[in-house]
Amino acid sequence: MQIYISRSPLCWELSWYITDLGAQIMIPQGSITQIELEYMLIDENLEPKALPYPLLKKITDNFSEKLVIGRGGFAVVYKGKLDNGTIAVKKLSNIYMQEEQFHREVECLMKVKHKNVLRFLGYCADTQGNMASYNGRMVMADVQQRLLCFEYLPKGNLDDFIKDTSEELEWRKRYQVIKGICEGINYLHQKNIVHLDLKPENILFDKDMMPKITDFGISRCFEEDQTRIITKNVGGTLGYLAPEFYVGEITHKFDLYSLGIIIMEMLTGKKGCHNIANVCESWSSNSDILWWDQIRVCAEIGIECSDLEPAKRPENIKHIIDRLLSTESSTHVIPAGGPKKLLVLHPPVLRFPFEANKVITCPLQLTNNTDKPIAFRLMDKSVGSSFLRLPLCGVVLPNTPYTLVVTTKTQEKWPRKWITDVNLQGASLILGDDEHIKTFQSHPEQYFQQMGNAVQKVELKGLYTVPQQVTISTHEV
Repeated sequence: MQIYISRSPLCWELSWYITDLGAQIMIPQGSITQIELEYMLIDENLEPKALPYPLLKKITDNFSEKLVIGRGGFAVVYKGKLDNGTIAVKKLSNIYMQEEQFHREVECLMKVKHKNVLRFLGYCADTQGNMASYNGRMVMADVQQRLLCFEYLPKGNLDDFIKDTSEELEWRKRYQVIKGICEGINYLHQKNIVHLDLKPENILFDKDMMPKITDFGISRCFEEDQTRIITKNVGGTLGYLAPEFYVGEITHKFDLYSLGIIIMEMLTGKKGCHNIANVCESWSSNSDILWWDQIRVCAEIGIECSDLEPAKRPENIKHIIDRLLSTESSTHVIPAGGPKKLLVLHPPVLRFPFEANKVITCPLQLTNNTDKPIAFRLMDKSVGSSFLRLPLCGVVLPNTPYTLVVTTKTQEKWPRKWITDVNLQGASLILGDDEHIKTFQSHPEQYFQQMGNAVQKVELKGLYTVPQQVTISTHEV
């Protein structure tokens, strides 16, 4: 029989499973499927969703100890292994299981979406009845499961880099981390969120060393125009906890104190009081003179923020960012994204509407905004076989757009691996150098190896999508 399904590529009304002959089983289901979760990793515009407990149990191998990547007093974090990606699954302990706190954390996480805040993918609030023996009788007890899911970052946290001298960050990268943390805090404060537990362990890094703030377990959401909260319950981590926690007063300056401790720890490797002159002197031997003024300003900010009296700390985080930006004009800081791109790509994601036994195409526009011809090579980075016909090589003329048509191999059925990592290499082609051009034409891999640091790399994704209107054959059931 024939079944007609109309849906968007990113929103399933039916969960379905593809076999050699098409969809075999279709089950109406309101909760998210694994394929939808994998799509969320690609499309950052999608909002966090309620996630089914069986799915989280499956991708963590029933919460296997082998997949534990973090452990704290109130939660265990597992690696959730998908067919096309990885996520972090935070399973809260029963000790922590206070609905008000859980709701508050989810409320804060649902509000935030920023490059310097760990991306929140969804939550699970599952309660199931379980028969158990109590005082000689069998009774039905509620078993609660509370979980939070985030993007997975494999680079570790700031504390790892502070303690590991072999991973020492040179000043420009260290400065970008400080600035990124400040921008993340600024975003949270604009959303009226006070984090309350800022520390190096709660600053994670992505593959490009972009810092991302995480762990909103004790954060507070202020009402509009609210400036302070008086409470008896203030948590946090000693050493980073603002001294006003003793009187239960929470303001936005609570986070500034923690920021000051973090900045000084990044500058010196140690917590505690420091002298600006000593900090600057310690950096004078292993940093360029161009950075000395910036180092001094960061030290001043760190010391001011960690003042025991809230009134003596900077007025707000925006004031701190303005001071950091004022140092960049004199130090020629490379802007976010690096130097001028040789090739500008569109679209950033290659999408191929799946059709069985068909070659699918997707145009990729490469724009050369330079005055030199740019040689390029588009490659698949994934390990194992790919559904794309790559590599592709060519040349884009100066100040010219070029449309590259990327195609798939034919597939009899929906592949298990339907997302792939693609890498575009680009380098200036030296006209008049016949040997140079001949190497590119005959051995492009060797050419890009010879160009070394002159090669720019851009990463993008290629993926199959489900067409908005599809007709799927199925067995008679």
